[in-house]
Amino acid sequence: MKKAIFHILFILLYTGLLWAYNGSLEFARPGDYPEGIEYAKATVSEVVESDVGQDPDYSYIRIGKQTLKLEINSGPHKGTTVQVLNFVTRTTPLEGTVGTRYILGSYDGFITANIMSYERSGLLVLLLAAFLGMVILYGRKKGLAAVAALVVTLLNVVFLFIPMLINGVPAIPAAILVVLLSTLYTMVVLNGLCKKSLIATACCTLCTAFAGVLAWLVGRFGWISTLNTPEVENLLFITENTKFRIDNLLTAGILISSMGAVMDTCMSIVSSLYELRDQNPAITPKQLRKSGMNIGKDIMGTMTNTLILAFVGSSLNLIVIYYMYCMPAISLLNTDFIVVEAVKGLIGSMAVVMSIPCAAALTAAVLGSAKTTTP
Repeated sequence: MKKAIFHILFILLYTGLLWAYNGSLEFARPGDYPEGIEYAKATVSEVVESDVGQDPDYSYIRIGKQTLKLEINSGPHKGTTVQVLNFVTRTTPLEGTVGTRYILGSYDGFITANIMSYERSGLLVLLLAAFLGMVILYGRKKGLAAVAALVVTLLNVVFLFIPMLINGVPAIPAAILVVLLSTLYTMVVLNGLCKKSLIATACCTLCTAFAGVLAWLVGRFGWISTLNTPEVENLLFITENTKFRIDNLLTAGILISSMGAVMDTCMSIVSSLYELRDQNPAITPKQLRKSGMNIGKDIMGTMTNTLILAFVGSSLNLIVIYYMYCMPAISLLNTDFIVVEAVKGLIGSMAVVMSIPCAAALTAAVLGSAKTTTP
């Protein structure tokens, strides 16, 4: 109970510190920042007119236009009814019926409005609640600790990492700091402040830093950076009047994306070797290191698959496009998008592989030199 109270107080205090840090953050808004626009939730109360039918080329797509009456459900204009012309196209499939919920945008106090998207926040909240419920139900105290660790990691990425970039801090050191703080808190909240947590944190930080150095070197000699990504134009535009440097943002992203898999691998090996030592106090450091390597080999296959498949899955649409255009290998393998995604997946996987001997060797050395039981 005391630990739970401590972690709750820590998260509240940490959130307050980040809030104060972000409160003093000043930066120029992008030139196309939509001044004066208001957003509100709304529900279709009446379909005044609808001329929507099957797309002649795609049986699973409907196109056309509708005139809808919507009642606003949030904000200062709650209860107001507005009539909207809704164009349903192949790329904006926002067909509505009575009861459909949308997000509206307006520049004139909802005298007129445009449909921006479907209102899905309720679904996301329900899904989040189901996820948290499963984690807590199955993990109990460990599940609560995992949720706390996730909260701190998200706080670090959104309210520490991004503001540091805006203030001109280089992306790679900022990412390493986020990795260190997130890993340390995750290990401490799951296992307490002990040697096991410190070993796992050290291994995770070292291997993630290794991924960062390798990504920087590959980028330097392979002419790969954030400038080769599809978002570069938007990034350059929104940061042109700030101290924000985007050149190493890709490397920082690899660091952060690798952190979870490396953390998992390090903790699994460290925890397993502690358990082996507890079951057999006479085990030698050499035997511990060998056991750690054997355990790591089993973990390695699934973790590397996890990273590679995560990148492939997130890029599946473009992979299908390239496949259908039958691009020759000489072009495909040198396309910016393919190269960037390959670098992400391969370097992240290399960091996972690197974490196995690192965690095995460091844990064996610490346990071999300590003649006491697990702290």
